[in-house]
Amino acid sequence: MDILDSTSSTVPVAALLPVVNTKQQLVALCPNLKVASTEEVLQLLQQFKEIDFFDKLAGVSLLLSISDPMLLPPDLEGRVAASRLMFCISEQSCSNPEVQTKLKYLLSLGYRILVGDLASKTELSWNGSKTVAIDCSTGVPFYVKPLLSGLSGGLHWAKQITNPAQLQDAIGAGFKIFSGDYAFTPPPKTSAADSGARARLLKLLGLVSRDAESRELEELFKQDTNLSFSLFKLVSSAAFAQTVKVSSFGQAINLLGRRQLQRWLQLLLYARQNEQGAGLNPLMPRAAFRASLMESVCQKNGGSKDEQDAAFMVGMFSLLHVLFGQPLNEVLQPLNLTEEVMDALLDRRGHLGGMLSLVESADTDKSAVDLQQLLDTGLDIEAYYRCVTKAYEWVNLVCQDM
Repeated sequence: MDILDSTSSTVPVAALLPVVNTKQQLVALCPNLKVASTEEVLQLLQQFKEIDFFDKLAGVSLLLSISDPMLLPPDLEGRVAASRLMFCISEQSCSNPEVQTKLKYLLSLGYRILVGDLASKTELSWNGSKTVAIDCSTGVPFYVKPLLSGLSGGLHWAKQITNPAQLQDAIGAGFKIFSGDYAFTPPPKTSAADSGARARLLKLLGLVSRDAESRELEELFKQDTNLSFSLFKLVSSAAFAQTVKVSSFGQAINLLGRRQLQRWLQLLLYARQNEQGAGLNPLMPRAAFRASLMESVCQKNGGSKDEQDAAFMVGMFSLLHVLFGQPLNEVLQPLNLTEEVMDALLDRRGHLGGMLSLVESADTDKSAVDLQQLLDTGLDIEAYYRCVTKAYEWVNLVCQDM
């Protein structure tokens, strides 16, 4: 029987981790299967085809580390467009002449091949591909910068980055795409300006949550030029589908509506630019993913609009302790959140707490998504991947607009 005819019960369960560019915008998603078997690759591709993964995530590729490219079927290009797949192959596998012939064929079709697990330090043993993938978990290796300078133009991948300093080193070495848990250990120092802006955002969130008058909201917006600019930009953005020209703060607030305004303010907490460059704060796409995935799981389980809003909030606020460098209970204190939301955020208790535990597993390379965890949260494998796809669809949209 063709693997692509197999049932969803054989599909591997994996976190789909973001691979981003220097601006922290989504470039690809990488299943954390370490090195996937060909069978797992084909099962995933079939599942993603069934849920319209590639149609919904325009411009986002799937990056797969595979053990044996010889087992990829000859009709692969008829199943998934070559432009949407990137394969990472160990340098040792690439040394086999038969494998090299297969890889050259894949390259001729438009598939992108990255060479990983390098044995050589000065040049690649196979020069068919000019693009490499390097593990940077202990820092950028000393030999990388001269190696990449001789491989100009490649979409070189720095993976397993653990902190922002490593990210900056990787950018300086010439890497173009990046992955790892570095977003969860941000730089220790926050400027006074950023601290003041975030304090205003927290105050705004408090006002919105208690349904304060628009006049009070407008006064706070007027105190922050960047916040005001972001508000007007948002009202015109594709992410919120507004096309009306805006002439006042009150009009902008009314056009968004309180629900959308609250969500945007939550997102904007993370959206300040990097101190080192023009990219988004790396925490922003991770927080956006958590919030959207929480909402999608809640919706899949039949949650009401209010329940979906609470789930969204829990996902978004689950990283505030990293952003502020303070205990989460201290950060949340001014927001007057419900007991259910606080229990989920602080103790992973209740239905929302169970969903948050799943979402955290789906957002880090340090843990694995467990099938029983899915079932406990009311999902099967297909539903899980549908929710993840929907979440990244929103992340992709808002990160382009910010």
